[in-house]
Amino acid sequence: MGRILAVDPGTRRVGLAMTDPLKLIASPLHSIRFSSEDRLVKDLLALIRAQGVERVVVGLPIREDGSEGEGCQRARSLAGRLQGNGIQVTLWDERYSSREAENTLREMGLNRKQSIGRIDQIAAAIILEDYLRSVSSSTGPAPR
Repeated sequence: MGRILAVDPGTRRVGLAMTDPLKLIASPLHSIRFSSEDRLVKDLLALIRAQGVERVVVGLPIREDGSEGEGCQRARSLAGRLQGNGIQVTLWDERYSSREAENTLREMGLNRKQSIGRIDQIAAAIILEDYLRSVSSSTGPAPR
């Protein structure tokens, strides 16, 4: 059984989260510094192969009004490049995941400076939890 990897792409950092082999639990993995899409794809492919990932869920930062901006273009480009390497990819609406991650860290007693490196990986875990809830529910929305 393969795992599912979630990617919360950003312009500075990219948050990663992964499921357990049974795909029941989403856990923050780590954040990596974004330098280029080429480097990110290379790093993700290495992680996917090393961890036996069967699907990647890429966060799609849709705006509150439902429109798509530059972040969505970057997420779609990343998803396309992973798919071009034979990886199953699902784009997932990640609205509010970073805000929810910040709230979680604040509830843990961490200030913004202490949280900087963790926000992205927790946001990725929130995206992954949302995806897992949706696919396990027969009434949830279908994955995109």
